[in-house]
Parts: sequence; structure tokens; C-alpha cells
Amino acid sequence: MTSQMFMWQKLKIIIMKRSDFKHFTIGIIAFLVVCLVFRHYLFGNKTYRKRPLHNDSNIDLVLEAALQIKDRPVMITIVNDGYINLVKSWICNTKHMGFHQQVIIIVTSPQGIDEIKTISPDVTVVALDVDQSMNGHQEYSHVGYLKIMVLRTQIQLALLHNDIEVYSFECDSVFFANPLPKLRAHSGEHDIVFISNYQRPKSINGGFLYLFPTPAAKATFEQLNRMMLKLFSNIRNQPSDKWIPTHENDQVYLSTLVAEKYAGLKSTILPFSIFSDGKWYDISEEDRKLTYPFLIHNNWIKGNIAKEGRAKKWKHWFLKADGSCDFDWAKEVTKTIIY
Repeated sequence: MTSQMFMWQKLKIIIMKRSDFKHFTIGIIAFLVVCLVFRHYLFGNKTYRKRPLHNDSNIDLVLEAALQIKDRPVMITIVNDGYINLVKSWICNTKHMGFHQQVIIIVTSPQGIDEIKTISPDVTVVALDVDQSMNGHQEYSHVGYLKIMVLRTQIQLALLHNDIEVYSFECDSVFFANPLPKLRAHSGEHDIVFISNYQRPKSINGGFLYLFPTPAAKATFEQLNRMMLKLFSNIRNQPSDKWIPTHENDQVYLSTLVAEKYAGLKSTILPFSIFSDGKWYDISEEDRKLTYPFLIHNNWIKGNIAKEGRAKKWKHWFLKADGSCDFDWAKEVTKTIIY
């Protein structure tokens, strides 16, 4: 073999190796692209999430919705079909405050979803598949009400397990200002932020709580969930309108855990003067003038019809008779509060 032929054969080998390397590189790139597409197909834009406890598809639905929300906190409330008018009034009240894209309204019946979305398309509505004992007008400390509280506790825990900052609120309320900056300011200092209970200042209001996904908050809600599941096992087959002693509910259980600083929990209860409950409507005019509330929780009154009546009496109602929003009045009410 001449030296020229030898060089030619060597050159062919080099070209073949380069060609093989090129094909190998293209193959690797193609493989990575397939992996990325597969990952997007499985998870979309979401980060990897932990499955909810007990593999409950209802909790899974809420978790999926929460993972789609970019801003924090995720605001959640759970309501049944008896609450729809209260929900719509609250949406009218808060639409101009700029946080509706962070709101998930969890409903136990599809009734009213279209009406809610018509008022505010930015709000996320998740309809659950639950037994009918959880629908209709529910009263505090009755079986139907407590079943909803069990579900709410499980949802809160699932969100915490996925490191989602949560503001759990109630729609039977009036907001005079956006409370989120005030609540978020407790990051790093507290695990849970509560609003006050006027009659029992050391007890917490279970309807309004701001949860930071800290180890202590997660451990506390794991224990609360165990307590609520035990309660559920005792009431699951009882009539929805049966009264249950008031020491058996999520608010009492959580108050106990907070008092004992379970798992090293750090919490605070914000004063009545800036986060008021329904006793605000009963105190003297002189005492009311000493308050500058971000919101008032319209509780300490039985039944949704009574709640609606009181809200209308105090002009804390923002839904017109024709079902449209009184946005002018909503803005007027919030304009009068200065912080």
C-alpha cells in the first residue's frame, strides 16, 4: 500500500468517526427534546408536586388549580350552594383590589359557577364531587358543616405539603382594603397568622388564617387532620342537621394546638381593631370608632339569610337585586378607610 493510499484510508476513517459522532450528538439532542416534551405533557408548567393524603380526587383538583397560580399567597375558601349570594357579593366587593387571580373558590355543587365567573373571570372555581349532606344551608357545629371543615383541613394540609403559601378566608365578610401585604409581612416571624375572636381573645378564628409552609405549620396541620378524621369517623353516617357539641370542631382543635405551641409553632392573633369578627356589629358606636378594620367577618349570627340581612342593613352588601355588582358602592366603602 502506497503512502497516498494509506493516508486516504486514514482520512476516510476520521470522516466516518466524525460522522458517527455527529449522529450520536443528534441522537442525544433528540432524546433530550423527547424528555422535555414528555415532562411538559406530564406536569405542564408546574413543579413536581406531592400527592394529597388519602388520594382524594377532590383535594387533587384543588391542588392542581393552586399549582397553576403564580402569585402567592393562594387564597382559598370552600362554600356550598347555600352560600352563592354571599360569594357573589364578596367578589363584587373585592374585584378592584387586584388579587382575584390568586383566588380559588371551592364549591360543593356546580350551581352558581357561571354566575361567579361572569362577575370575575379571574377567579378560579373548583367544583367538588361530595355527598349531598354537605350542600344547602349549614349551621355551625352541625354534621354537614363539620364535614365541610374536614375537607377544608385536608385541602389546607395538601397545599402546605406542596410548599404553597395559603390565605384561607370566608366569603361572609366585607373587605375594606387588601389585607395581603399586612399578612405577608409576618413571613419569617410566624408560621400562622390568625384574626381575633372578640369574645375569646386567646381563641383563634378558624375561618381566617394565613399559613406559611413551614415545618411547624405542616406538623400542626398533620395533627389537626388526624383529629378531624377521627371526628369524621364518628359523624359520617349521621344526619347533616344533627348538632355536635361545640368542643368538637376544627377551630377548637386548632386553638388547643396553638396554645400548646405544637411542634414549636409560632403564631400570632391580629387585634380586633384591624381584623374584626361579627361582634363589630354589636359593639357601641364609640367603640366602633376605635377600629380601622381591613375586613369584618360577618359571623356570630346563625344562617345565611340572617348574614345577608345584616350585611344589607350595614351597607356591606354589593350585589344588586338584578344580580349585577354595585362597583361604585364597593369603591366608595373602601375609599373611606385610611391605613
